[in-house]
Amino acid sequence: MKASIYDNLSDLGFNFLESEVYLELLANEPMTAYRVAKNINKPTANVYKAVDSLSEKGAVLIEDNTKRKCKAVPPEEFINHMEKSLLTKTKNLKEQLKDVGKIYYDELGYSIESVSLVFERFETMMNQCKKIAVIDIFPEPLQRVKHIIERAIRRGVDVHIQVYEPIDIKGANISYTDAASESLKYWESQQLNLIIDGEQHLLTLMNNKLTSILQAKWSNNLYVSCLLLAGTIREQVVIQLMQKMHEPDFANLARGILENQKFFFNSEIPGVELLFKLYSRS
Repeated sequence: MKASIYDNLSDLGFNFLESEVYLELLANEPMTAYRVAKNINKPTANVYKAVDSLSEKGAVLIEDNTKRKCKAVPPEEFINHMEKSLLTKTKNLKEQLKDVGKIYYDELGYSIESVSLVFERFETMMNQCKKIAVIDIFPEPLQRVKHIIERAIRRGVDVHIQVYEPIDIKGANISYTDAASESLKYWESQQLNLIIDGEQHLLTLMNNKLTSILQAKWSNNLYVSCLLLAGTIREQVVIQLMQKMHEPDFANLARGILENQKFFFNSEIPGVELLFKLYSRS
């Protein structure tokens, strides 16, 4: 527990000594920096510097007299202060960086090593999606991004989702078969795959707790994104057919599914249109 606290305080910019000092003050009545140094058995000069740094961070109050006793700011108050401060800094930085440099277009593939960045990239892609989003997603990540998908649907994006547990998402084209739920028993991971507009793709495999990346790749390679979009939609069509195959009116149901499926020749898909402009015979 203590090691975890130290790690989290480190993420907030505390060094190890500052974490020790803050926890010591938090657990005791107000005391001088000299007394803190004796209690944690650290050099007095270093502890004085740590106290001054913690005061600047808003984690410690220093008595306004010659004794200068130190008091830890309660965790809730301090963390609320840090959250507001960080939010202000990030807003300011976003504004300062918006006109710095330029975005270079390339079709390389990039690895993503952070779970939070995977979900951030998913949201960014869904916000950028103009026409069609094709998703293949396991239950745990789906719960994290369901509201993002619903938001895209509300603004008119054509969303096709392959799921592994029954779920209702109004306006989405959902592909599910009972065999999909059965397959989850054999997986010790969670996948989240997204292709938008035949322009970008995100392919992700995370551990079951969604705390670490097993594999995660993002690219805006047009050719690969178009192939993945086509292949994933075809797989979803097969799943829809599998789910209906025991229905008495299967032939008519299958005909309807096939007539309504997306093909490059019957759909406006931005990535395909751009690909044709780049590589087709004029």
